[in-house]
Amino acid sequence: MTIIETGIAEPRGETNVVAGAGSIWVPSDAAGVISRIDPVSNEVVAEVGVVSGTFFLAFGFDHLWAVSSERQLLQKIDPSTNSVSGTVDLGHQPGFLVAGEGAVWVQEQKDGTVAKILPEALIVSERTKIGETLLYGDIDVGGGKVWLRTTEDQVFVTLDAESGEILEKYGDPAGSGAIRFTTAGVWTSAHDIERMSWWSNSAAMAD
Repeated sequence: MTIIETGIAEPRGETNVVAGAGSIWVPSDAAGVISRIDPVSNEVVAEVGVVSGTFFLAFGFDHLWAVSSERQLLQKIDPSTNSVSGTVDLGHQPGFLVAGEGAVWVQEQKDGTVAKILPEALIVSERTKIGETLLYGDIDVGGGKVWLRTTEDQVFVTLDAESGEILEKYGDPAGSGAIRFTTAGVWTSAHDIERMSWWSNSAAMAD
């Protein structure tokens, strides 16, 4: 095991780490730093300056994407320069995001919406209302759909990745947690009630 000292931007709340462009990316300072780690040398090889409160990351379309809930901002980061190359204004309290199925998808937690951002144009092309709020939870993509783990009303929701429309809602509320898509089904977790659930790719889910 190797321990790499980077700092943690949000030691008391939610954040994440991603891989892309041959590197590991870590939100490392709440003032506005993302550390880039070489997984071969286990060294920090660059520090990317971002706006304060940047805790949430995703990698896709050959770029790193970073959300600041505090500044309500999505930042597009070019790995070839280790710098921000574009930004998009978001709704209230944005959180987890995912890049795939033709767009970057961001939870706007306080508004209860999911924003669909076109990665080249850097515009919000669709905004889908999920509930009164969309606090916590998680988001993933796959199979032409967006998979959204929710805390209120149901366990998760699927959206059509083309239109952004809600396709289906699954399960009864079961705490806050994560979601991960596979071609055979999806995994959900509920950390506050210590539960992992497997949702197989049944005929209903395939529709």
